[in-house]
Amino acid sequence: MSRHARLPHPQGRPRGPNPFERPISLTVTITHAQRDAVYDQILPRLSGLDDIWLAVSTERFETADRLGREYSDVLRLISDDLGWGECSPGAETFKLTTAPDVRRRVFTRLQKLVAEERADRQLAGIENAEDEERGSLVDEACQVVLAALDGEPR
Repeated sequence: MSRHARLPHPQGRPRGPNPFERPISLTVTITHAQRDAVYDQILPRLSGLDDIWLAVSTERFETADRLGREYSDVLRLISDDLGWGECSPGAETFKLTTAPDVRRRVFTRLQKLVAEERADRQLAGIENAEDEERGSLVDEACQVVLAALDGEPR
């Protein structure tokens, strides 16, 4: 066998990149305003960390596992990319470098949450310009991140 011959993949799949797969962007850039809106949207949700303890103490382990994974994803996004607290006003954009699978889970959940909140406000007849603007910024950030993960140009 030539030293340049390709060995088969252990599961029978060829080695190397699949030319038919869309590339996953390792880095995605969002605006400062989008970062702040995403941060403001997810930070209050961290108040539910006690729900993990409650689920474990009542032996609802599937719930504890689901919540633990959700909080883990959010904490990784904040710690690795968004940072804690107010960001410096000089930063116009933010690069998101957290693992693509984490970004997909967080931004998919955020997109769903924003849509649910918007529907709830409309159903209740509540008009709040600040909430609507934040929701629009979060939705825009979700679209940018998810499109990049799907390999779509933006």
